[in-house]
Amino acid sequence: MPFTRSVLHVLAHHVGRPVSTIHPSQDLERDLEMTPLEVVLVALEIEGIEDVDIDITGLETVRTVRDLSTFFAREVARGHARIDLDVA
Repeated sequence: MPFTRSVLHVLAHHVGRPVSTIHPSQDLERDLEMTPLEVVLVALEIEGIEDVDIDITGLETVRTVRDLSTFFAREVARGHARIDLDVA
């Protein structure tokens, strides 16, 4: 998945754990002790890193690390995300 690396790194930084301890099947709330607001903040950070602008209204369905990666990939594939290209 194209967003997996960014998702893993941002989550690891956010929860203060090494990247190697973050796994796709982990539950964001139960395993990583994240609140829904923290998931939104992580998504916004990933947006900045990946230089995309997504509609985060579907984030309430995201439960696992894999779900978060899939969410970004799906939004971009559906055209619900805008990729910002800095054209100078």
